[in-house]
Amino acid sequence: MFVKKSKLSLCVAMVATLAGCGGSSSPEEPEVIDPVLTTPTPIVAETVSLTGKVIDGYVSGATVWLDLDGDNKFDKQTEPSVVSTESGDYIFEFTEEQASCVPYSTMYVDVPVGAIDEDLGVVTEAYQMSFPPSIEPLSDDEIRNISPLTSVMWGQLRRQLQGSGKGNLSCAELKADTELRLELKGDIEDVMLNLVAHYNLSADQIYSDFIANNDSAAYDKAQSIVTGLKAAYKHKKALEIEYPNAAEIRVVIYQDKVKDEEYSFNDAWYRDEIIFMGTEDFIEFVKLTDTGSLNKVDVVLTKLHELGETWGDQSLKGWLSIREDVYINEDHTYRCGNIERVSFEKDGIHYELGNTIPTVNFPTLNECINTSLENPDERSFSLRYAETDYEYGAEFNFRDMNADFQTLSNWIDVKGKAADLNPEELFTAFDVMPYRFDDEVAIDVSYWRKSKATGDVVIHKNNEGKWRKETKQDDGTTVYECGIDGTNWGLCS
Repeated sequence: MFVKKSKLSLCVAMVATLAGCGGSSSPEEPEVIDPVLTTPTPIVAETVSLTGKVIDGYVSGATVWLDLDGDNKFDKQTEPSVVSTESGDYIFEFTEEQASCVPYSTMYVDVPVGAIDEDLGVVTEAYQMSFPPSIEPLSDDEIRNISPLTSVMWGQLRRQLQGSGKGNLSCAELKADTELRLELKGDIEDVMLNLVAHYNLSADQIYSDFIANNDSAAYDKAQSIVTGLKAAYKHKKALEIEYPNAAEIRVVIYQDKVKDEEYSFNDAWYRDEIIFMGTEDFIEFVKLTDTGSLNKVDVVLTKLHELGETWGDQSLKGWLSIREDVYINEDHTYRCGNIERVSFEKDGIHYELGNTIPTVNFPTLNECINTSLENPDERSFSLRYAETDYEYGAEFNFRDMNADFQTLSNWIDVKGKAADLNPEELFTAFDVMPYRFDDEVAIDVSYWRKSKATGDVVIHKNNEGKWRKETKQDDGTTVYECGIDGTNWGLCS
């Protein structure tokens, strides 16, 4: 849904007409043409105009640009941009090719130091805002207001896309893949529903010019959001200097009533920081000290560090990852533990064995160090494979009270044991498990779950006898049905 206030105009190409001189001429003689009278009218390339506003207060002097390749980085050579003027107005004159990418591309606004916020004056701290892809084609009366409200929508949508493995989506990818477009449209609708519920604002309010509408509720929420946007932008820039080789860096600073309740805080500011280094990832969730600049950590809530490396037989794509976890307790002490995962691929089946080491409590974060991988209290065996038109998955989790917890007991703390451990042992142990979707699970297991997917339908079932069917609709939404036998379905509660 977009605001309908300003015309999206098409400049239709002008076709030149040639004017000849009057009079007659002999067929044997060429006609003399006056070059002044017959100079053709220049052909004007067809363009598409798109207007909008940059709103915090109204911001002038900000660069608005279209992220055509979906990498979240401005390429001045290939990606169109304009600068906002008085009252935050901007106008693009897109080529037809560029205009065709507008529905499938994120629009960003880089607000530099020195830009003018008509409410607050000269901008003293740079920040970035954004407007998410719409998937819907441009309409003749569409205006795109880019504000903190549309920015938080894109932030949440992007996290959801990354979490589901879609990653960065370019215009070209979305143009070429109808199913992907429908999935993204469904994701956009889901995120909008969440934002409407979270902020108690309608979709119209989120997309609107809340200043012109004198919408104090939307304005107040936007001011709170932009505080987080500015702090996140500054922190991300510092991390980009600290980690120049990072594949991706994400920073989000926000307020969250649910987290306040979970951690017993009141109107706190939180920062989620994720750094992907290729084979190494850093994740940190913290509560910030509310001093206005939001640049000091008050309490660390979670720290995760995962390191991956090739391991064992590379003809089987052997891979080992070890993750160190630290979590805060209710009394603000800390607990830390580890998870190791080793995986292989053989005959189209992905095998993964995971060992979870129990956490150990320490008085402070700095003391919370637990590098042991020797005595796991939970072990997981998971497989993924395709067969005919279906993709299957199965996962079995064993705790130390289960008899099969001792399966592959030598496959623990495996980092330096690649030469001593034969992957065939792992395959043999996995292959005798009832991993096929219709197999009865009679083994001693703490928890299991299986999945079966084809086309737009995914079916899940687990050890509690609960079944869930997810059916993707033509409009990109998903219908969730639940049952207890895989045959009779009703809408999930």
